[in-house]
Amino acid sequence: LLDKLRNNVPLWFAVKFLLLFGVLYAANHVLTGMLIPGGYYSQWMDEHLDYVSALRNLMLHGGQLIVNMFGYETALSDYKLTLIGYGGVRMVYSCIGINILCFWVAFVVAFPNTVKSKIGYGIFGLVVITILNMIRVAALALIRTRPAWRHANIDHHSIFNIVVYAFIFLMMMRMINNIGRRNKAAEAQ
Repeated sequence: LLDKLRNNVPLWFAVKFLLLFGVLYAANHVLTGMLIPGGYYSQWMDEHLDYVSALRNLMLHGGQLIVNMFGYETALSDYKLTLIGYGGVRMVYSCIGINILCFWVAFVVAFPNTVKSKIGYGIFGLVVITILNMIRVAALALIRTRPAWRHANIDHHSIFNIVVYAFIFLMMMRMINNIGRRNKAAEAQ
């Protein structure tokens, strides 16, 4: 049965992708639960393996860098990027985009490709998704500087998800096309 499954490349990819995404998704939620005081909290993990805060800090610092390029004075705290005199953006767990990062990693690892290509696509995608999130943070902070938009209710999560999944779709198409070209070149020899 396993040999039949492996010989069906699209089905084998789907199985690997779903299993890997499920494992990453579940592991992320278990680990996140261990980083939050209460319940299954682990002080050691909170002090040594707090990747959630590290990602949040990375996004906030990147957003701050972008905002500073526009000449605004800013302040950072653990959860917030503030534009002095305008307000700011509070970055909660759902804004970090960990599930999207898990989706990308699962796709790249499950996709039938060379290890070198997987590493290249994986790193490139993670960097682009992270930069897109930094741009989102900066844009939300900069909106506070415009009186007409200051109190606008913008569904930035949906906008971000659409932009990021469009990027992921384009990268998927590129990966599929590269495999097709590689297979045609191999057949021609």
